[in-house]
Amino acid sequence: MKKIILLVFAFLTSLFQSPTPSVTDTSLPSILPTLTPTATPTPRPLTFSEMNALYGPCVYAPTLMYHHVQSPESAKARNQVGLTVRTADFRAQMQYLKDKGYGVISMQDLLNFFEQGTKPFNKSVLLTFDDGYDDFYTDAYSILREFNYPATVFLPTGLVNNPGYLYWDKISEMSANKVLFANHTWSHKNVAVKEEVLKMEISTADVQLNEKGLDVPKVFAYPYGLESGAAISFLQGLNYKLAFTTKHGGTLCKKQMLDLPRIRIGNGNLDI
Repeated sequence: MKKIILLVFAFLTSLFQSPTPSVTDTSLPSILPTLTPTATPTPRPLTFSEMNALYGPCVYAPTLMYHHVQSPESAKARNQVGLTVRTADFRAQMQYLKDKGYGVISMQDLLNFFEQGTKPFNKSVLLTFDDGYDDFYTDAYSILREFNYPATVFLPTGLVNNPGYLYWDKISEMSANKVLFANHTWSHKNVAVKEEVLKMEISTADVQLNEKGLDVPKVFAYPYGLESGAAISFLQGLNYKLAFTTKHGGTLCKKQMLDLPRIRIGNGNLDI
């Protein structure tokens, strides 16, 4: 009798239990809602008018970013091909700017626009060179002199007077001829690091540039293009006026003066 009662109880219990689906249960998807994947749209770049409304006043002045300028033979021998614009291509690019009616402006010209509203040329461009390599003097500088173009070299001051880099006597010579030497930290350290490190890197270079009379106007470029809120705050405290990233873009705006874009240039024709 007891056995019969247990069997009845087990049968009744099974009626009220939901079956556990197995990994091969093909009925499971039919009881779930159908999910339709949706793509997240890529953000649309802001137009100049939109940039001007948000961050202006703005000016379209592509800031061209170079590293090495040298012969292909030298670039290959030094294992620097990836960061090199060939000397012949660099000359052709400078000729392109002249032929197309571009006005090559200085950092002071850009500051005059932001601070005084003085408009630069209708077709303006800035020339920048990162890291202070010796080929700036041997290859790029003479071409810049030929075209009478101003330029800015972002200098890691602790690397000066080392093989492969500029020397202070050459820097002094060029600074008298339309070349601004600006802060690129002391040892080319990423400033998105501990605050004490970024302060040492920026301030040491600031002091060295000041001692050489090379700190006007105060301009900075973030090594590797990596800015940080702490770095921006520290630059403001040192009265830096402009700071450049490696973000791609040609529109420069007053409310982004310490977060400005540039355009990296390679070999071949310019397209700006």
